Amino acid sequence: MRVAAVVGYPIRHSLSPTIHMAAFRARGLDWVFLQLAFPPETGERVVRALRLLDAAGASVTMPHKRSVIPYLDGLTEDARAVDAVNTVVRDGDAFLGDNTDGAGFVRFLRADAGCDPAGSTVLILGAGGAARGVAVALARAGAAVRVCARRSEQAAALTRLAAGITAGPGRNQAKRTS
Repeated sequence: MRVAAVVGYPIRHSLSPTIHMAAFRARGLDWVFLQLAFPPETGERVVRALRLLDAAGASVTMPHKRSVIPYLDGLTEDARAVDAVNTVVRDGDAFLGDNTDGAGFVRFLRADAGCDPAGSTVLILGAGGAARGVAVALARAGAAVRVCARRSEQAAALTRLAAGITAGPGRNQAKRTS
């Protein structure tokens, strides 16, 4: 049996186990999807638990999108650019962090909403991990990004980050940091 998980705190409200278990059953996979609750600032314990469970991967949500980073074996360019991880995948014995928020959002805009963000000016409300991923992906897609958030310093920092992104692809393979 393979193990995957969603990691966060609190996490009881997450529908991820129900959704993933239905997908596993539909595909005939012998997998289980767990909820793992770890309090804030326990990123090392999160990654250690994934290793002990011999997990194939995990979805990572608040408050661990940043706290797991120092304990992973590598990051994709997207995760490194936004300094946030929402997905951990296993590569042999290594656990690699990725951020799929932005790429997924841009894919939705183009494929489902029929909207190419290139040349647009967009306003993002918030400056957390998901917003950072979306801002970088929209900038790579050729949009001018503006950010409004409760903390003006975070909004300004994310606006500067997006302004410094060169339009173009950017979904590189994960690079090991060790």
